[in-house]
Amino acid sequence: MNLSDFKQFHLNIKIRMVVSFVSDIAEMSIFPFMAIYFSSNLGIAWAGAILTLTTVVSIIFGMYGGSFADRFGRKKVMVAGSMIQTISFVIIALANSPWFESVWLTFFMFFLLSITSRFIDPASEALLIDVSSEEEQPLMYRFVYWSSNLAFSIGIILGGLFFQTHKFELFLGFAILSIFTFLLTVGWIQDDYVPKNDKKNGVILGFISDYIKVLKDVRFMVLCVSTLLILSLEFQLYGFIAVRLNEDIHTSIFGLIIDGPKMLSILIVTNTMIVILASGIVGNIAQKINMNTTLFVGLFMYVLGYSFLAWNNVIVLLTVAIAVATVGEILFQPIRSTYVAQLANKDARGSYIAVSGLSMDAGQILGSLGLMVSALLSNAMMTVLFLLIGGLGIMGFLWTVQDYRLKTKKDIA
Repeated sequence: MNLSDFKQFHLNIKIRMVVSFVSDIAEMSIFPFMAIYFSSNLGIAWAGAILTLTTVVSIIFGMYGGSFADRFGRKKVMVAGSMIQTISFVIIALANSPWFESVWLTFFMFFLLSITSRFIDPASEALLIDVSSEEEQPLMYRFVYWSSNLAFSIGIILGGLFFQTHKFELFLGFAILSIFTFLLTVGWIQDDYVPKNDKKNGVILGFISDYIKVLKDVRFMVLCVSTLLILSLEFQLYGFIAVRLNEDIHTSIFGLIIDGPKMLSILIVTNTMIVILASGIVGNIAQKINMNTTLFVGLFMYVLGYSFLAWNNVIVLLTVAIAVATVGEILFQPIRSTYVAQLANKDARGSYIAVSGLSMDAGQILGSLGLMVSALLSNAMMTVLFLLIGGLGIMGFLWTVQDYRLKTKKDIA
């Protein structure tokens, strides 16, 4: 995984990675801090209502984005969404300028930014699949995984440094960058996909028809359910595991006091640094190994790492556990994305990608339920529960891979 590998990709892939990199930095510089902004200006109740509404509507728009990408073309959806995002950034900058301030205008623009971001995602992902071969997809998704994590880290740092004190400059900077990404999308993206012609169904009926077909694809749905089970373990880090560390970790190393919050910070920083610094090395090793071997080694490492975090209190071992889980994630995530790409029906890739995206949302919900369940179970029992959930997820991946290989052999025969 190096610059020469990146150069060999189709122009659409390069442009999409650049656009997504800039967009991810912008989102992570702003979105995580909006809860603080709204609660400070409107109160906690209003902030909670605004963020909940935004999340729910964004999910719905993401589903429509997938359907529209299949019916009207990838580029049209991306251009429309990018244009709305550019206008939203300009207005949100003006609404937080030295000359004019409006919390409600900021909310409305934040709302538009959130839903258009989700609306664009299936189209941009389908565009990647359209122009990539099955052989290059694992490498492509390694680049996507690494660049998105790097962008998230940069965004969080920028937001932490400038959101509170330099909101106007931050928003203005991203407004300018958004104009740049809009022009890139309009001028350089090549969309060779021919939208399906469905004159019998309108927008609503067509939308329903698209997703009924996806839901009937058992192999793909098993992959999605398996994904949400696996990803739910990572979300425990910010729920049950965070609370457990706060209750159980009270120690010191070389005179430095380590409590729960500090331990959580160590784990998050370790995770981030490994992803950013080691993805290339791990990816290069993975390229020399069978794709399915890489997938399942990664899944086992991921499940074991997060399960270990559920009960152990030794700082060094906890750090090793998050390192193991992170390397596992680096191994399996690009392969999982590759299988999503290969299982998605060619004429409905946008819809398939939108459903796949729900795995993250469902995994987050399942992860948050872990905190509720932990009130009834001991740490040891939570560890067993993590292993069971992870085991079910791995079994689902195993069935999907085997079934796909059988289908591929039949198609060749």
